[in-house]
Amino acid sequence: MNERIKMTDETPLLTKADPNSPALKVEGLGAVLIKAGTAFAGMSFDADTAVRIDGLEPGTDYLVQIESGAPVAVKHADGGGAPCLGGFHFAPGGNAEARGGGDSVPAINPFSLWDRDYRPACADPRGMALVEMPGRKFWCDIYLTGVDCSRNGTSAFGVTIADGDDCPRDSDGERYRRFDYSTAAAVMAVHGKGLLSVEEFFAAAFGVTEKTALDRDPKTTGLDAPRTSRFGIMQATGNMWIWGHDGDPDMPRASMFGGSWLSGGHAGSRYAVVAYYWPGSSNDSLGARGRSDHLQLG
Repeated sequence: MNERIKMTDETPLLTKADPNSPALKVEGLGAVLIKAGTAFAGMSFDADTAVRIDGLEPGTDYLVQIESGAPVAVKHADGGGAPCLGGFHFAPGGNAEARGGGDSVPAINPFSLWDRDYRPACADPRGMALVEMPGRKFWCDIYLTGVDCSRNGTSAFGVTIADGDDCPRDSDGERYRRFDYSTAAAVMAVHGKGLLSVEEFFAAAFGVTEKTALDRDPKTTGLDAPRTSRFGIMQATGNMWIWGHDGDPDMPRASMFGGSWLSGGHAGSRYAVVAYYWPGSSNDSLGARGRSDHLQLG
């Protein structure tokens, strides 16, 4: 895990009634509870217990910590000084409930809840949502990859989208010359992530308003409610093509998914060019989105 939530020999053990789900749950739009049957940092929660939250900012990741014997939510950037149970993302809009996209009412994304034993396998859980598909689970970046992902992580709200015109910076702060398939894969690898397979993209993007696209270059990561997915993936389709692969387990081939603002009525959760697209391409309508395996302990 990252430096704010890393495990040490002194880290309190987490026990919970159901190891197959996070120790946290959402109530309404902006309340988080620790589930009954959870024990952590010397505290036992016999009943569902509210986490103290002193205000929420859309597009922000929060940690749930134990401070002075009580659970409290703090911004990820401000956390790290107390035992961390888990966290969540407060999104700028709600998830799709059917197949018509989401809404513009800020809400905690229920699929972003994680705890120390139920989380992305990558080091940094910020800005990710758990996607369930037949037979397995994986975590998907809520936001498109940004230019300054070495500082903000690969999934951050309100940042410049990385593409062929605005290439991402590497860990030394130098810009890549291109944002082609190999560069996108390399950027994700630095963060312990990968690119989506075609099947994973289909699952993550389900729920968007199909056959629609934004009418302009989105430029920055954020809310485009008609194209928010069931799992709260923002700008999931019709904003930027994203680099991915065909899913071959031995020799995955470059693919692209979702369509860009130039795609009009072709864009959607099933719009893909698979095992065909030229991996050396780099342009202003082609970006990326990361994914991580699911890690479940206990």
